Amino acid sequence: MKPVTKLVEYWRWRYRDPKTGRVCRTLFQLTEAEARKLPDFERIPGSMLLREVEADDFPDTGPDVHPVGAEPPPSS
Repeated sequence: MKPVTKLVEYWRWRYRDPKTGRVCRTLFQLTEAEARKLPDFERIPGSMLLREVEADDFPDTGPDVHPVGAEPPPSS
């Protein structure tokens, strides 16, 4: 039986270094959940890496995960 897979977006990010105030870039791609730990983070356009991972080995990072083909959440 083929394992269930899902797609996860990884991006490079810009963020402001709190000590120096300089804008920095991540060396490696991170998920959005990982990037939330960075101050003033924003995606670098064109840097997305889409990885196919086994669903059992990679837990969801929360309700803001961007599943492929899913309906957007209702706006309040």
